[in-house]
Amino acid sequence: MSWFTFLPLAVMLALSAVLGRVPVPLHPSWSARLLATTGAMTAVAALGTGVFVAINYGATLTPSAAAHVPEWALFGDDRPVPDVVGLPAALLTAAGLLVAGRAALRWARELRAARSRARAPLETEVPIAVAVPGRHGGVLLSRGLLRRLASDELHVVFQHETSHLRHRHHRYLASGALARALLPALRPLDRRLRLAVERWADEDAAEAVGDRAFVARTIAKVALAHPPAAPGPAAPGPGPAAAFAESGVIERVEALLDAPPAKNSVTGPLLFMGNGVVTSTLTAATLQLDHAVASGLLALLALR
Repeated sequence: MSWFTFLPLAVMLALSAVLGRVPVPLHPSWSARLLATTGAMTAVAALGTGVFVAINYGATLTPSAAAHVPEWALFGDDRPVPDVVGLPAALLTAAGLLVAGRAALRWARELRAARSRARAPLETEVPIAVAVPGRHGGVLLSRGLLRRLASDELHVVFQHETSHLRHRHHRYLASGALARALLPALRPLDRRLRLAVERWADEDAAEAVGDRAFVARTIAKVALAHPPAAPGPAAPGPGPAAAFAESGVIERVEALLDAPPAKNSVTGPLLFMGNGVVTSTLTAATLQLDHAVASGLLALLALR
């Protein structure tokens, strides 16, 4: 085992931390793609590194079982994995797989519930608009939203939600939520990803409606119509401003009141493809480096 083993996870964690705190000057559609890819690959790197170390730790504990493990899954130097590394890796990997499985089951349960309720408006005065993906999905609205908004405002909401459906934004959000569940330090990346997805749908709605200021006013109106959050340690007191800020609406409204963002027809695809190629090949390259370094050291020792 060498430090190359942990290189994919270290690089992805660093990249996720940077992207979670530094805004990327791209169109929201490309920002969302970049953030979702990074979050997904970070989750894969975390689980993959844990599984890799756990397998080699198992081979250390039971050397006879190592004969049944593929060569590519073992460290190149065949050195035993110490308990201080192997045991936490095995426990954290098992916990990570459990978290991922529970999250997938929860998402599936919530999606089934939303699809079963998408056939009619929700009987609540709280203004709700949700994009429910899938064959039996659609745009789920509440009675409260239908009563509060005029027809042209409902058109804005519909354009926003159909953008979520058309671009399958639930997949982007799932990658961010999985990364956050496995690695709580990636909460900033997940928040930025959610904001990018909403901004993407906002821009689609503004393009369809043709009036950015009107879309901004509609978003603000819906946000301000939500009931205030209950007072608590995280909320100093009731009031619409708290919910308005927590939902990211301030940034969205400010962006809509500004000039439309550039489409990034060249920069966006190049950056997205470069990020995908680098992150997807990093694990395989590192595995080969691990074996190559071990082989090189053995060759040097043989020459001596």
